[in-house]
Amino acid sequence: MLVLLFILVIFFWLVVGAVQYVLCVAVPRLRRYALSAALWWAVWGPCSVGLMMLAGLALVANAFIAKDHDVSRLHVPNLPVALGWTYLILGAIGTAVVATGIAWLHQALARRFTFALFRLYATVISAGIGSVFGWCFIWCLLATDVRQSWGLGVAGMLLLIVGFGIAAYKNSRALRGDAPTALAWVSREEFEGT
Repeated sequence: MLVLLFILVIFFWLVVGAVQYVLCVAVPRLRRYALSAALWWAVWGPCSVGLMMLAGLALVANAFIAKDHDVSRLHVPNLPVALGWTYLILGAIGTAVVATGIAWLHQALARRFTFALFRLYATVISAGIGSVFGWCFIWCLLATDVRQSWGLGVAGMLLLIVGFGIAAYKNSRALRGDAPTALAWVSREEFEGT
């Protein structure tokens, strides 16, 4: 059950990242940040799971330290509310810092790919974002008891994956932005694909 909770937490942040990607693509000035913005939100999933595991391990360690040998009957101690909020706030700040660092590094590296490599990268990542929406579509179909929901869901998922992938492949120049001026290891011709 705990593994399912972790999967749902990660999937929630993937959905938030996918929605952020679509919103950035819809605004022309933000298109070049679409992939990095989606990654920023996607990083929150594993970090949230890590924070939950760390809190759980701390509770188990507390039971061992308190010499409570029956850890299967773990009683949550009465922690001060301020301690819980402090952990949550520091975890969110730490996650935001980690996600910002990863998104910044991603933006810096992705802008230094050759155009062909970036086009392939954008296509694969966008197809993955389409699969996130595909899973949401399948769950909506299953929740509404539609006939042939698995067949419709798989067809819808494939359409979303292919649609997002083709759209990213065709519009990869808009997802990229301008050529970097400092520390560029590809020529301007390689960057623009000419």
